[in-house]
Amino acid sequence: MEHTDEAKSDLIEICRKQYKNDLVQSKRIDEFEKTYTADKAASWYTRDSFVYRLLNKALRTENIDIIYKFRSFIADLHQQLSVLQSTEPISTDEFLYRGQKLPIEELQYLQKNINGYLSMNTFVSFSRSSQAALLFAGKGEDRPQLESVLFQTEVNDGLAIFANIENVSYYKDEGEFLFTIGSVFRIADIEHIGNIIWVITLVIDTNANEDVEKLSKYLKKYYTGECSLLKIAEILFQIGEYDRAEHYCKLCNEQLHVDHQDRCRLNLLFGDIFRAGKGDFQAAEQFYVSALKLAQDSSLRASVLAGLGRLEDETGKYEAALTHLTESFDLNLKEHPNTTNEIVAKVYADIALVYRHKLDFTKSLEYYNQSLEINLQLLPDLHPSLANLYNNIAYLNTVLGKYDEAMKSYEISLKIQLKSLPKTHPDIATVYNNMAILHECNHDSQLAMEMFCKSLELFSAVLPSDHPTIATLYHNIGTSFHEIKNYPKAITHLEKALDLRKKILPLTHLHIAESYESLAYSYYGVYDYQKTLDFCNMALEIDPTRAALHECIGETRSKQHDYDGALVAFRKAIDLCNPLMMKDNRLLARIHFSMAQVLLTQEKLDEALECYKTVSLVPLSYADQDTLAVANMHLADIYTYKKQFRLAIESYKKCLDYNSECVPQVEMYNNLAANYFEVGQEEADEEYYRKALEIRKKILNVFPLDDQDLGITYSIIGTIYYKLNEYDLCLEHKEKARDHLLKNVSMNNDILTNICESIASFYELRGEMEKAIENGELLLKLQMDKFDSENPKNLDILANLCNNLGSLYHQVQNIEKAIECVEQAVTFERIAKISNPELYDNNFEILQSQVITCGNLAALYEEAEATEKQIIMLNRCLEIYSKLVLHSQQKTDLALASMAEIFKMLGGCYSKLDDHHMAFKSYQQALYFFIQLGSNNETMSNEYKENLENAKMKMNNKS
Repeated sequence: MEHTDEAKSDLIEICRKQYKNDLVQSKRIDEFEKTYTADKAASWYTRDSFVYRLLNKALRTENIDIIYKFRSFIADLHQQLSVLQSTEPISTDEFLYRGQKLPIEELQYLQKNINGYLSMNTFVSFSRSSQAALLFAGKGEDRPQLESVLFQTEVNDGLAIFANIENVSYYKDEGEFLFTIGSVFRIADIEHIGNIIWVITLVIDTNANEDVEKLSKYLKKYYTGECSLLKIAEILFQIGEYDRAEHYCKLCNEQLHVDHQDRCRLNLLFGDIFRAGKGDFQAAEQFYVSALKLAQDSSLRASVLAGLGRLEDETGKYEAALTHLTESFDLNLKEHPNTTNEIVAKVYADIALVYRHKLDFTKSLEYYNQSLEINLQLLPDLHPSLANLYNNIAYLNTVLGKYDEAMKSYEISLKIQLKSLPKTHPDIATVYNNMAILHECNHDSQLAMEMFCKSLELFSAVLPSDHPTIATLYHNIGTSFHEIKNYPKAITHLEKALDLRKKILPLTHLHIAESYESLAYSYYGVYDYQKTLDFCNMALEIDPTRAALHECIGETRSKQHDYDGALVAFRKAIDLCNPLMMKDNRLLARIHFSMAQVLLTQEKLDEALECYKTVSLVPLSYADQDTLAVANMHLADIYTYKKQFRLAIESYKKCLDYNSECVPQVEMYNNLAANYFEVGQEEADEEYYRKALEIRKKILNVFPLDDQDLGITYSIIGTIYYKLNEYDLCLEHKEKARDHLLKNVSMNNDILTNICESIASFYELRGEMEKAIENGELLLKLQMDKFDSENPKNLDILANLCNNLGSLYHQVQNIEKAIECVEQAVTFERIAKISNPELYDNNFEILQSQVITCGNLAALYEEAEATEKQIIMLNRCLEIYSKLVLHSQQKTDLALASMAEIFKMLGGCYSKLDDHHMAFKSYQQALYFFIQLGSNNETMSNEYKENLENAKMKMNNKS
């Protein structure tokens, strides 16, 4: 750095201001003014004076104004250390020590970053003597605020600039070593010794310093020349210190002559500051226009046109932006025909950003990759421009659904920035913001929220509160709250973002449409459907091509039960989607799903089926697994309803593969098994029964089931075993089902009755009558428990059960119980007839059932020798048969034959009672109906005639 009287005067002036009331330091300032030369820099720095105190404080607090005043002194001290290092080499393998009291927070940060790097922002002194260093460290007496720390490092051939300053120090006997500003160490180890002092081992890391050295050399080359106010302002702008950059621009503006050649550069920088740092686009445009008028060479003109293009991009004037950026590109090519240069790379990046804002992500990515390809050839590995390119490429990969690639690029970007930029630099905040967006895409809303808040904190430190970027951060935080369903907080942040955007952006800007859209979704979340529609319509006035807005309208109309309106909106959204875009493919999946739900509500099953099919074919990268699972579930349900069981099986299997909590797993397995069973029945295929059986067993083994579900599952397994002809296993599982369901009869009555009926039938077929009777009694009790006197059909069921139970008792020769059961059956039938006489006198099936019951009871009476009761039942049979003949002419022959047989039985009953007159009349009627039948059976005919003659003879004998 060139030394000037002005630089020394600046230093003296700031020192006198700082120590104007300190006589001792004022004298030393006078001494410094008179005697200081470059070779005395180390002496003045090590002396207990204003130089050490003021410079170190400025370096620690990053006070650019004071650091600038010390510019020549810093250069002198750095140069003196470089000369000493080269002329008085230090032997390697020597350990140096530094004692210090460190805030606990800083110590904890170092502990978390072992093997990480530590960069010194001041000149740092070390000593050969560990004992001397320990005096500065202390013995832990200032805990808990401060910890005693001893740094130790081994001298090696690293690239750090440091020297033994013993011979040039103000104090000659301290054996002090001084490292220059920006020295980089690797944190090798941290150890707590005796619970008193922390020992931190640092390594002068060659590789780390080489990376930093490359960047340092590049930046030195980039910012060569006189250390002017304008140059300082440019550097401050690059590191995101916008207020300080503006301050130095104003100082420069005061000093530059109105016709100075740097006026164009100054106005260009003013424009950049007001555009990027202040968000004052109107002021920025004025400065750019002024700069354009002053641009005397094509290189400067190209830079100004690029600045104008960036401004127009931020204000949504994308075509104008592309025009100016293209002009800038053409001018640069004239100036630098070789396209492998940084200016061309920068314009490529600017054009890429415009295409990104135009939502042409593929073209944007193409330009960013061209820019990166050039910069990788020209820039050092730690250059911030590379970080910006990786950040933008990562963002585009996020939009295009390439999440893994995006994360890799973000990590590279952040790694470069954390090593090369101040920790509060806005570019770091930008990466945090974009990483948050990626976390949102990966459905990690909590981590996204943390990243957005971190980004807002960093941006708020360097940007005014009404900057567009601050508005964007509020918007992003609002969308994060929306994702975790905290809609009130989402609305608060989104409205704050909208208010800011309305103040600083044209009312037709796409960012305002974006705010309207997000607010529409959040108001939908709090069920305020009118505001949802209002915000959707306001957004569509700005940008009618937003498919997502029509989707939102469709969802809202659906909630308002305006299903036709919902379908119109959904179809409009589909028309606007671009299937080549990842985000639109996701939207298409959502829209088809929502349409299917509406169509299902309208019972338009075929149309709903097509929509669900569309969703089910979507790759997992385009739709979340919950949506795909539910779509396949409904698809399978419709296939089942349409008896397309094989297709239903495939859809249920897909549904289960997604392992979604949004679908009932047990129900899905049950449905899958049921469809396998149906295919087995359709095709008589044992394989499908076996698959159904396997799934049912899996349900038993995997899922916790209550008694009802256990009972149902065991029952179905029993049915499958029945289809497989494995009757013992069928019976075993049916009984298990019965036992579980009996624990809550009121809930399971219908299922239990079916199961008990099956079990009773099994035992009857196997001849185990006692068990058959036991289950028959249980079955009757279950039906009695749910008896509904207003439903005659229940009486028929009870009558049938009593008949069956009577038959079982009859088979074990318990005639008394058999009669009791069948008498109960007759009673139920009579009650049913009273409740609906017209039905019970005119329905063939009912009449036939009644005659069977009366016939059964008559037969039982005969066995019990209750002849009079038998006669009553036989007459009841005749009464019913007369109605059968009347109402069912096609079955007359059967009725005539039955009536002939009944009259014959009546004749026998009367004969037993010695009522030969009634016996004769009965046999006479029997013969009549037999003749009416027109039968050619002579044996039967002779039997009827013989009975009649015998009765006549007995009647005559008696008379």
